[in-house]
Amino acid sequence: MKLLVLISLFSPLVLCYDAKYDSIDVDKVLADDAQFTAYINCMLDKGPCTVEHSADFRKLLPEVVATACEKCSDIQKANMRKSVKALQERKPAEFAEFRAKYDPKGEHEQKFAAFVMETK
Repeated sequence: MKLLVLISLFSPLVLCYDAKYDSIDVDKVLADDAQFTAYINCMLDKGPCTVEHSADFRKLLPEVVATACEKCSDIQKANMRKSVKALQERKPAEFAEFRAKYDPKGEHEQKFAAFVMETK
């Protein structure tokens, strides 16, 4: 019983990504093609991960895609949706590479696509 209480007390800490990611100005990144491209290149292992939190994102992306951003805060979900939509619309070749890298078997495609299209 004590273990269950401890798990329930600490599970919010374990089940969410760091709030430091909430402060990224995604609109600013998406408006700056060089910065947007730097993030994309990092995620696709085509360049260094020198922009803010990009190395962290590259590590987290497999889980984010697999769970449809389940552990993301509301701000992180909105930012992920904006970023993926921008990637899909503005850089379709890189979007195809993103899908191939982070969901090579297409196992999460339907759930992740539904998440991206949500308007919450």
